Amino acid sequence: MSSVLLWLCGLSIVVLGVLFANGRRHVLQGMDWSWPSREWSNPPAVAMSIPLTGNSPEMRKALATLLDQDYPALRYVFVTKDETDPATALVAELIAGRDDAELIHSGPATTCGQKNHNQLAAVAHLGTWPEIFVFCDSTHDAPRYLVSCLVAPIVEGKAVLTSGYHRIIPRDFSVATMGMLFSTLAIHLLQSFRFLSQPWGGAMAVTRRVFEEHDVAQVWSTNIVDDFSMGPHLLKKGIRCLGVADAALKTSFSSKGMKAWDDWLTRQLFYLKFCTPVEWVLGIFLVVAFSGPVVLSLLCLFAGMFGVASTGTVDAALVSLVSTASIGAIYRVLAPVPIPMFRWLLGFYTILIMVGWCYLRTWTTNIMAWRGIAYRVGFGGVVKEIFHTSPRE
Repeated sequence: MSSVLLWLCGLSIVVLGVLFANGRRHVLQGMDWSWPSREWSNPPAVAMSIPLTGNSPEMRKALATLLDQDYPALRYVFVTKDETDPATALVAELIAGRDDAELIHSGPATTCGQKNHNQLAAVAHLGTWPEIFVFCDSTHDAPRYLVSCLVAPIVEGKAVLTSGYHRIIPRDFSVATMGMLFSTLAIHLLQSFRFLSQPWGGAMAVTRRVFEEHDVAQVWSTNIVDDFSMGPHLLKKGIRCLGVADAALKTSFSSKGMKAWDDWLTRQLFYLKFCTPVEWVLGIFLVVAFSGPVVLSLLCLFAGMFGVASTGTVDAALVSLVSTASIGAIYRVLAPVPIPMFRWLLGFYTILIMVGWCYLRTWTTNIMAWRGIAYRVGFGGVVKEIFHTSPRE
C-alpha cells in the first residue's frame, strides 16, 4: 500500500507541477489590468451580447464595467427573459440615455438552455451589422480594454475565436470560497495549454462569418450551454480558441456554502460529460491523480489510528500529505489577495478531494439544475426536457 500511495503522490506532484509551470505566466499576466490603450484606425463593428437574470449590487457593478469599454465601435444588447425579471429594471436604469445600448426580451426557452436562448435572441436582433460578436456574462468586473483585448488577435489575423477568463477575489477565507478560488484557478491554468483551450462564455469573441458559416446558432438552439458546445463544434472544423491572458475579469466572491460550490463544480463537469463524453470518461485518470493521493492518505492515517495500517503505510501517507502541501504552497504566488497559509492549504486539499466527489456525481444522473430550471440532457449536450422544478428520477 505504501508504494502505491507514494506512486500516486508522485503522479499528482508531476501533474500539478506541469499545470503550474505552464500556466503561471498566463494567470499572472492578467492580474495587473495594465494592457496599453490601442489606437484603432479602422475598427470592425463589434456587438456585445449580455444575457442576464436577477439583480444584485455585484451585478450592477459588473454591468457598469462592461458599459465602460474603450473600444470605439461597440454596440451593446442586453437580454432578459421578460419584463418581470429583476434584471430588466436594472438594465433599463443603467442604459437610460445611451444610444449604443438596448434591452430586449427573449421569452422562455423551450429547446435549449435559457442563456443560449437569450444569446440567440441577441444575434437575431443584431442581424448583419456586427463583424464580430462578443458574448459576456453579467456578474464579473471587466477591465476597460476587455473588448479591445478580445478583438485585437482577430483583427491581427491570429484567431477567429478568442476568450478570456476570470479569477475569484475572495471576500472571506471559508472553505467554500477557497474552493471556488481553486476551481476557477485550475480552469484558468488549463487555458494556457493551447491544445486544451476552450472558449468561456463569460468573455468570448468570434467573427460573425465563422458564427454563421458553421451554424453555431443551430448548435445553440438545442444545447444546454453556449461556450462548451461552440468550442468542440468549431474544433471539428479546425478552429481552435485562442486564450487571451490579458482578458482576465474579476469576480468578488463570498461563501454561499459548500452545497453551492459543490453544485457549481459538478455543473462544470456535467458540461464535459454532455459535450465531450470521451474526454469526460478519460478524465478519470486526472481525477485519480488529483484526488487519489489525498483521499488515500487520509484513509491510511485513519486506519493507522486504529492499528489497521502498518507504520510504513502511515509514514507514506504523511509524506504524501506534506508533499501535497508543498506544491500547494508554491501555488500561493497565484493568490489574487494575501491569504493566510492555513486557509490556502485547507482550500487546496479540499479542492483535490471535491474534484473526485463531483466527478462521481456526474455518473449518477443526466439532469442538471441551474437558476431554478432543471434540464434533462442527452448526448452532445442536447436538451431533452426542461423542468421548472428538479424532477425525481
